[in-house]
Amino acid sequence: MSTLRTTLPLLILYFVSSSSLLVLNKVAIKAIPNASLLLFTQLSSTVVIVAAPALGGKARVNFKPEGKVVRAYSTVAVVFLATIYSNFQVIHSIGINPFIVLRCSTPLMVSILDWALMGRTLPDWKSALALSGIISSGSMYARLKIVDPGFDANGTGDANSGLWWSAIWLVSFLLDMVYIKYVVEAYPCSGSERTLYQNFLALPILVILLNVGAEKHSVLEAANAPQSAWLAVVLTCFAGAALSFTGMSLRTELSATLFTVLGIVCKMASTLLNEIFVEPERDLGRIACIAAVIISSSFYKQAPLK
Repeated sequence: MSTLRTTLPLLILYFVSSSSLLVLNKVAIKAIPNASLLLFTQLSSTVVIVAAPALGGKARVNFKPEGKVVRAYSTVAVVFLATIYSNFQVIHSIGINPFIVLRCSTPLMVSILDWALMGRTLPDWKSALALSGIISSGSMYARLKIVDPGFDANGTGDANSGLWWSAIWLVSFLLDMVYIKYVVEAYPCSGSERTLYQNFLALPILVILLNVGAEKHSVLEAANAPQSAWLAVVLTCFAGAALSFTGMSLRTELSATLFTVLGIVCKMASTLLNEIFVEPERDLGRIACIAAVIISSSFYKQAPLK
């Protein structure tokens, strides 16, 4: 009961921040059309939000961790950024629909890694059916989903580029789920410290990306951005800090597979709200598929330790 009492607020905050960040980023990119710079702004804000209470004596944070902790969280930062950057590249190479299918297939893969590397048992037959339901329902949704005309459904890259970026994202994502889980358990730190280390150590890497000309758009393009876009930027900073903190905290409470399922539920729930309240034509088939993903997820039971 005490575990549920401490975990439930984190789950709620994770869900709210994850869902809102998906929407806010779409608006914020109008103010800062450079994705790397927007991410830099969000990570910098997270560092400030986490460090400020400690500097003011309101919280305890170790600002001088041991060398082994710095090395471990430097790797975490690399994996974290590789996942985000390759995510962006996959969507623009092969489109959003194939990515939905790829994303929904990850819980089954992570469950095998949980068994092989993290000391968990394999899912029981009910949980295996639940994971299969996530894949099949997500795939059906992708087949029914009509991409926004303003988005290049086929991507801008060729098939080979899309295949490579998909492979890079998949490896990065699986590492994100399993390796970061290992680090947070092997190097005990508070949730604030884990959040601070991950975000602070990612900033130098982003500085390099900003200076190598990887982005096609300049921040100067934001001159005519509406005020609502700048407000969205501010809100993404708070949502990003909440998401980072709750995500790093929940990794110690949940198995890698359950955390992966939670991420899918958050994204599909946000998509469900979009289908109901934003889409001009509400397709009952798509809504049913999203509901099926969420319902399937609810039947997954965290595999016990061996």
